Amino acid sequence: MPKPMMEIDTDTLKEVEQLSKEIQKITQELKVYKERELEAFVIGDALYDGIYIIDKMGVVIAVNKVFTQITGIEEVEIIGQPIEFLSEKKIIKKPIGRMVLERKEKISVVATINNQKIVVTGNPIFDEEGNVVQVLIVMRDVTELVRLQEQLEQSEKITQKYMDELQYFRTKEIQQSELVGSSAGMIQLKELIIQVAQVDVTVLISGETGVGKEVVAREIHKNSLRKDAPYIKVNCAAIPESLLESELFGYERGAFTGAHNKEKLGLFEIANSGTILLDEIGEMPINLQSKLLRVLQEKEIRRLGGTKSIKLDVRVIAATNQKLEQQVAEGKFRQDLYYRLNVVPIQIPPLRSRKEDIPLLINLFIHKYNEKYNQIKYIELSAIELMQQYRWPGNVRELENLIEQMVVIIKEPAIGANNILKIIDNSDLLGDYFEKSDLTLKEAVDMVEKQVIEKAIKAYGSTHKAARALGVSQPTVVRKVRELGIKSK
Repeated sequence: MPKPMMEIDTDTLKEVEQLSKEIQKITQELKVYKERELEAFVIGDALYDGIYIIDKMGVVIAVNKVFTQITGIEEVEIIGQPIEFLSEKKIIKKPIGRMVLERKEKISVVATINNQKIVVTGNPIFDEEGNVVQVLIVMRDVTELVRLQEQLEQSEKITQKYMDELQYFRTKEIQQSELVGSSAGMIQLKELIIQVAQVDVTVLISGETGVGKEVVAREIHKNSLRKDAPYIKVNCAAIPESLLESELFGYERGAFTGAHNKEKLGLFEIANSGTILLDEIGEMPINLQSKLLRVLQEKEIRRLGGTKSIKLDVRVIAATNQKLEQQVAEGKFRQDLYYRLNVVPIQIPPLRSRKEDIPLLINLFIHKYNEKYNQIKYIELSAIELMQQYRWPGNVRELENLIEQMVVIIKEPAIGANNILKIIDNSDLLGDYFEKSDLTLKEAVDMVEKQVIEKAIKAYGSTHKAARALGVSQPTVVRKVRELGIKSK
């Protein structure tokens, strides 16, 4: 006989249906949780950080790929193991996960794992009742960051060392003046420099080639309130006209064909807050003079290809060996620019007008080049007297070059008048030298011979023709040229 069907009351049926719905809901939530967990670890595997998770008992329940790369432990080895497994494998001395479980707070430590610097951070995950149910540990490799930080610290130390050295040399340079001389002209010049340096005014330095215009400009800067700021020198004659504008004012990216694909600071911007020396200002092209005038008037520049003006705070010093007044009259130099530059004119006297400074300069240069070339040369009194009677068309620069040459080529310790006579142009000796000096007969003969042979070679163009004109053999002339240091061409 068929079994009778079991009757289920309505209340029981409702309970079963409700339970079924709850089971479906839990199943769905579990599915979502599993999907989220899967997504989280897919993301975790894509990160550069190692990740592992432990449960409330301290057992590892999940790791990502980077974890295995950092530790060298495969997933199958670690899953299900207590966190102390990492200590047993000598990966980490003290597991941070256990510390987080105990303290119930976020903890970070720096560890060395397989010769890598790793920042390990444990993050507690709480349930609704405030209990730690899991700990998420993140391992970040900071080896490269630490290395870069060490390099930065080392670079900062080196930079500070150079800054200290720079400050030392700047202080030493300020204390030691490069202007050597005790003549009335030099004393007056030094007083003027000190006076002008304290006032932020444009200065025009003029004088013959080699008198030391750049030295005067540096002295003005060193004694000014801008002494710790940049000092930039620009030789307007040495830079090609086509490049001078971009060198002075800079350019924007792509300003002209051939420009680098980036902007370039001009020398005026580099000198900002400091001093800029425009040497050989008389050689500046007329078309650039108007732009320089704008800089002086408006205290601003505009780069090539630029549309905005850049404000500047620069002291301008100009220098020239030309007569700018004459250039203005000839239309080669703008009159308005000349007046802007010539606010305070400084004229440097030539060396021949301050003979009493020559021994001081000789002593300075002898000491300088003895140190440079490890020599012990000295100048005899006769040589000093000779050099005091020389006209020095090249001024201080010529004197310095002569002393350097003597220190290098003279074998004996003493540098005498005869050594000097072989190099200088005797026609530039002042007339009273022969009357005042105690020349030996040989020195006097050598001097006269040198003058006569030089003039003959210059007049006739060759040693053969000069020998016929002088009534001697050509080998004699060649020997004298060699002995007396005569320029044959």
